Amino acid sequence: MTFDDQAKTFETRTGLSESTCRAIVKTALDLAEIKADAQVVEVGAGTGQIGQWFASKSVKYLGFDLSTAMLEEFRQHLDSHGENINLLQGDANQEWPVENDTAKLIFSSRTLHLLNLEHVVQESLRVAQPAGAVVVMGSVQRDKKGVKNQMRKQMQTLLAENTLQGRQKNKLIGQLIDLFTQHGAKAIEPVEVSRWQVVSTPRQSLDSWRGKANLAGIELDDEIKHHVLDQLQAWAEETFGGLDQPIESNETYILQGVRLN
Repeated sequence: MTFDDQAKTFETRTGLSESTCRAIVKTALDLAEIKADAQVVEVGAGTGQIGQWFASKSVKYLGFDLSTAMLEEFRQHLDSHGENINLLQGDANQEWPVENDTAKLIFSSRTLHLLNLEHVVQESLRVAQPAGAVVVMGSVQRDKKGVKNQMRKQMQTLLAENTLQGRQKNKLIGQLIDLFTQHGAKAIEPVEVSRWQVVSTPRQSLDSWRGKANLAGIELDDEIKHHVLDQLQAWAEETFGGLDQPIESNETYILQGVRLN
């Protein structure tokens, strides 16, 4: 699955502000104790919403993504940035387009838990500098009582009722960190980078999922997908008192990861 069809709208939908993106980059570089000309690798670089700010620093940046359309959007951000940047098309579930023993910082935002976790560990160890490197992954954590979180939790329940198991982000991130530590890495305590308030409606979540080819990382045929979303819509109407009921909640961007030996 690629995100070619979402490239033009991805940044609007994901909703990270410039100040948050800049803070993510600064915190990740600080965690890795990055010096000038160090190699930074971003897995799942996407449209460069975050990566462009790595590219503006005095580091060597290599970002890769499966979607060429996403990377084309990324290139539109780079007119005013430095030349030490390399954007490549590559499948993160295959061998990464990165040379052995080169990366000081391996960064990824909202991507690594979607991949084959054993493969992520093996490729990270392959490309990491022998003297030590840091793997930093970012994720958005939502209030448990927020509409987005409640909608996603109910969707997981409905998928389970249809004998389907969706991906559970936090559980997978924990499993990935555990796999790294089994190879001698040391876990980094989660760092809160930014917190902001959002106003969301159940309809926004439904519309977003109706426009995707999968639900919770599962490829579904249209009949099952529509059935699950129709059930979710009925639940949302009853639970929230309507699909357009605005609900305020907080979202937090968290960085966590490991130090490789």
